[in-house]
Amino acid sequence: MKIFAFLSAIALVPFLVQAQDSDEGIGGSPYSVFGLGMPQDITSDNFKGQGILGVSGITQEMTSLSNPALWNRSYYTQAFTGLNLSKFNLKTSSGAEETSNFGSGYLHTLFPIYPGKLGLSVSLYPVTRTNYRFADSGTFMASASDTVAFANEIRNSGGLNKFEVGFGLKLTEHISVGYAPSVAFMTLQSDESFTFSSASFNAQNQRVNNTGVAFSQRFGLSALFESVLSETDRIALGATLTLPYTIGTKSSFKVTKTIDGVDEEVDYTSSVPISEADVSVPLGASFGVGYGPSQYVNFAIEGIYQQWSEYSNGLASSQETFLKDRWKLGFGGQFHPYKKNSSSFFSRFKYSGGLSYDTGHLTIQGNDINTLWINTGLGILSTRTSSIDISFQYGFRGTTNNNLIKERIWALGLSVNLTELMFFRQKLR
Repeated sequence: MKIFAFLSAIALVPFLVQAQDSDEGIGGSPYSVFGLGMPQDITSDNFKGQGILGVSGITQEMTSLSNPALWNRSYYTQAFTGLNLSKFNLKTSSGAEETSNFGSGYLHTLFPIYPGKLGLSVSLYPVTRTNYRFADSGTFMASASDTVAFANEIRNSGGLNKFEVGFGLKLTEHISVGYAPSVAFMTLQSDESFTFSSASFNAQNQRVNNTGVAFSQRFGLSALFESVLSETDRIALGATLTLPYTIGTKSSFKVTKTIDGVDEEVDYTSSVPISEADVSVPLGASFGVGYGPSQYVNFAIEGIYQQWSEYSNGLASSQETFLKDRWKLGFGGQFHPYKKNSSSFFSRFKYSGGLSYDTGHLTIQGNDINTLWINTGLGILSTRTSSIDISFQYGFRGTTNNNLIKERIWALGLSVNLTELMFFRQKLR
């Protein structure tokens, strides 16, 4: 239970904000201010190092959160979690700055109800995230002889997350299916503060908080065929479908003013034109094909489609025009030298590499905000089923056209897969 408590403590939540012409920026991508934030692909660093999601299921040693149909493969109870560190080099036609972001990713546990046939999954993971803090400072003339210094900070945070319980079932020797209902909960919070060097001006903090809950569901399908082109090869196919859903959202607006050293909070929600509205989250799908010529190496090509052009938000309808359908395609492979039982030091790891291209879900001033990723990864095995996976990504996003922001991104990820550390072996194996 101690390990489970530890994994639970590494949950999620990063979020939204505003940017442009700033003196200092700390956080994630400025493009996360649009809509519900940047879409998050649900995958571990084992697959991220290959530039794929793990939808196809070609890597049989590692189960993917991205496809419910793969959850029947586990023979032992497993727990997965991850951390990531990202650094953004931001450039416009008039300047540059750097930001960084550290956060947790997901929590996933697998329980083999009938090992190799039926598996139960319980998970908590982000669907979107928005995270960017904007800070500015300066002076203004309050009177002919009085210069006042001010500081302004905007810190938006939040996103859309899911708590999901689902199962994977092996239907035939080659075909498996999965179903995963979930509770989707949205929390978007925007804080803005003003402070002044003169007592003639009161410090003020204002907060807008948007929250909502909805029911969501997704489906998975996978197929695995062995000895297709040779006695040692295998081919894996996978696909998922996430149905669209609507979140009933409520918004609150509160202002805290510091007067004579005393904080006074006033609720201005009743003055907001729209405080309740629906947010429509669109359909999504993923697909993949994997090929393993032998047990030592595997390759996969996988993709995502998300229909963000159908997104709507009654609380911020003006942003809907920036969103478009998103496609992402990745190709990569993994080498497993440890399976050769070699005594060499470098044969104790698994090695990954790949490329991916993301069209993005935004079009701003006629410019598509797309991303090219170069991916690599390293797996450290403690047993044949437990491992630590490290991924490194280098990406290019956006453009400096129309004074937009071009990003260079360095991302380091760490995922932990624990098996049999907190549970006994299943007797049914």
